[in-house]
Amino acid sequence: VLWRIGVDFLADGLDIFRNSTDVVVDSVTRPSMSSTGFITFKTLTPVTVLTSSPITYNGTPMEVSIAPESRDIVWQNIQVDRDIATSREFIANVLLGLGVLLWSIPLTLIQAWAKVEKVAMIPGFDWIDNIHGGSWKALINGYLPVIALLGIILLLPLIFQAIARFYEQRKTLSGVEDSIVGRYFYYQLANIYITVTAGALWTSAAEIIDHPQQLLFILGETLPKLAGYFISLLLTKTLAGLPMVLLRLGALSRMLFLRSCFNKQRLTQRELNEVYRKQPIMYGWEYPTQFLVIIICFTYACITPFILPVGAIFFFFALIVYKKQALYVYTPTYESGGILFPQAVRKTIFALIISQMTFIGYTLIRRGVYQARQSRCLIDFSYFDVHLPHQNWLLFESM
Repeated sequence: VLWRIGVDFLADGLDIFRNSTDVVVDSVTRPSMSSTGFITFKTLTPVTVLTSSPITYNGTPMEVSIAPESRDIVWQNIQVDRDIATSREFIANVLLGLGVLLWSIPLTLIQAWAKVEKVAMIPGFDWIDNIHGGSWKALINGYLPVIALLGIILLLPLIFQAIARFYEQRKTLSGVEDSIVGRYFYYQLANIYITVTAGALWTSAAEIIDHPQQLLFILGETLPKLAGYFISLLLTKTLAGLPMVLLRLGALSRMLFLRSCFNKQRLTQRELNEVYRKQPIMYGWEYPTQFLVIIICFTYACITPFILPVGAIFFFFALIVYKKQALYVYTPTYESGGILFPQAVRKTIFALIISQMTFIGYTLIRRGVYQARQSRCLIDFSYFDVHLPHQNWLLFESM
């Protein structure tokens, strides 16, 4: 009788509360037992059965999947509970999403302070205002904000890596790189779209809420004004960014430091191996770099076609640089089975959809209503192209 009046509901609630309390306690003090285990089978049949069949009848208290390669595992995070990692990932995504919305603030400060007049006010930098009698002031004012922006962008992967590895405590290196690629991509979008439209969005917020299509007009009106800025950005990445990839400043500085401070004959073999250690390709850095150029080219292809030759020049030299690095420099330290490739495809198509929306807005402000209606089908085709392969990939992973 007691079970009929709701005691069973109370007992289940107490079990849920107890499990949640255990998760909180484990998040404060490291658990004595690991929540992740590994089982080795001698044949492929039980592996296929276990990874493709439900293990329990009540939800998913146990997650079974093919284990990653041992070199891919971050062993100090292997004991972290799944619920703890999920909650920390949610908190990190919320805070980083807030950072995307407020990304225009540091970029506005860059535009305001990255000028010769402001830099010359810093003690010891008054000489920059008198280079060649001040004839280079316009050139410096044109490229200094771009260089400052690239410097901030280069710091983002380090922040994302620290969050994924030490706060979220992801269990695989490929998972860390996957999180960096995704978050870095959205900050790249914020760099292009939110930054240039922030003022118009805030001033027209009420109108956008009432009429969401007004967002297309804002994109089409504000983005064409910054075509010259993004052309300078692509030229800077081509003439300065790609040579820095070839130089490998981290490995170069480490080698110069050891050679200048230590005698090679007195170094042990382990110390010499550290000088010439293997350098893996940092997907979290390299993928978003290509995404940024693709987004800029997609966005301005129909607005400012001159940007296409600049983008083609970048990708031509990037092909030469990364082919050389992949053949002679980069050495894979782990295998992830191409886990980043589906995300790279999805992000590329997503960037294409955003650029198509921008083009529709640009045609609307040019009173091209018929052209905008015809361009609507492009978004459907792009969505279909990214949705169907994603579903096939999920089906492949579940097999």
